Amino acid sequence: MRSLIMKYTPYYKRILRLALPVVFAQVGQLTTQFADTAMVGNYGGVDPVPLAAVSLGGSLFLLIYLAALGLALSITPIVGEQYARKSDDSVGKLLTNSILYCLVIGIIATVAALALRPTIAALGRLMSSPGQSVEAVAAMAEPYYDMLVWSLLPLMLFLAMKQFLEGIGNTSTAMWITLGGNALNIILNYIFIFGEWGCEPMGAEGAGLATLLSRIGQCVAIWAYLFLSRRLRPYRQSLCWRAVSGKVQRSLLRVGYPISFQMVLESAAFILTSILALSFGEVAAGSMQVSFSIANIAWMITVALGAASTIVISHIVGRGERRELRPTVVATYHLGIAWALIMALIFVLLREPMAALFTDNTAVVALTAELMLLIAIYQFSDAVQGLSISMLRGLQDVKVIMPIVLCSYLGLNIPIGCFLAYGLGMGCHGLVIGLIVGLTAAAIMTSLRLRHSLRQ
Repeated sequence: MRSLIMKYTPYYKRILRLALPVVFAQVGQLTTQFADTAMVGNYGGVDPVPLAAVSLGGSLFLLIYLAALGLALSITPIVGEQYARKSDDSVGKLLTNSILYCLVIGIIATVAALALRPTIAALGRLMSSPGQSVEAVAAMAEPYYDMLVWSLLPLMLFLAMKQFLEGIGNTSTAMWITLGGNALNIILNYIFIFGEWGCEPMGAEGAGLATLLSRIGQCVAIWAYLFLSRRLRPYRQSLCWRAVSGKVQRSLLRVGYPISFQMVLESAAFILTSILALSFGEVAAGSMQVSFSIANIAWMITVALGAASTIVISHIVGRGERRELRPTVVATYHLGIAWALIMALIFVLLREPMAALFTDNTAVVALTAELMLLIAIYQFSDAVQGLSISMLRGLQDVKVIMPIVLCSYLGLNIPIGCFLAYGLGMGCHGLVIGLIVGLTAAAIMTSLRLRHSLRQ
């Protein structure tokens, strides 16, 4: 074991050097939703309606956001490959094209999100039943959702620069800006949700307003860095409309749309699970939201490791150092599985105290603790499939991801989850078991594809 660790230590260090700033940035992004959920849950106290409203509005928004994010993630491996070839002119042109690319995505995503808004009221009517106030949940979710929608455009302009900087190996700048934006979000949450400093209490809507303002602040900060940084001076010289290229835009889209498809479908499985939980009542919906908020802590670290592996592998490809691919892949898996083991143990041992951070409702805490035992199981398959997809992204081998996720989530996850939840009467527990099956199938197929790519 010691000799194995020594063999891969240089690769661990290389990945972690890039991953640690991304970890903090991802934790910052996660904490935005975490803070909204926890602070709104405490605002509601024993009333589960505000917490369920954040769950409904946030889940629908997440579907649009992740589709846009997936498209933006194509920037990193393409920039990384050109950067490794030391082609400043090509990298500069990619900066211009990345900004335009994300601007268009942001506009389209905003329009799509506005078109999706009536779905909130429709879901409230569809899921309502005697003794439940799901319509009240929908009414509270709408203003929260509106604020999130208007944050899409500044968020996409922020992502254009963030993904570009990661492509050139700079993962620390976005980290500091994200952490600053997150701190601002928590302060504004306190002011707007609870009505401090002369403001009226706004509840869930106040959480959305805080998120909007913090994302605008992040966008302004990263663009200030673009125009002030000496390191980016060679790339700023290519910032002009003449650098816009249809070929580059198509290249970004070609790599981005399979990633987007995968993220949307995987997230849709989780979102649909949250929405279906509404049919079992407000306690079930709130418990599912709290469970997934806790689980996202583990997932976001896996995302950071995956982002680092994408950067490292794209640089290896750009330099033509193919012999470095296999040990980099193995080292990435080692780190991801080790993290999954740590989080699974934490979820099992601390499930009740973690749930109690979000709400005072004892029924929600009890059900959340039960669901966390199941969520601990899928940490391993979730880590393997997430890292495999990230490394395939670095190789720009992404088209195969679409049929894999179709089979895993539409073919297995949703049908099995619904059968267990409704057919066998397992409720929320059955829905989460469906996720375990889908994620395990995705882990097996994506890892086999990565192995095939390495052999090629």
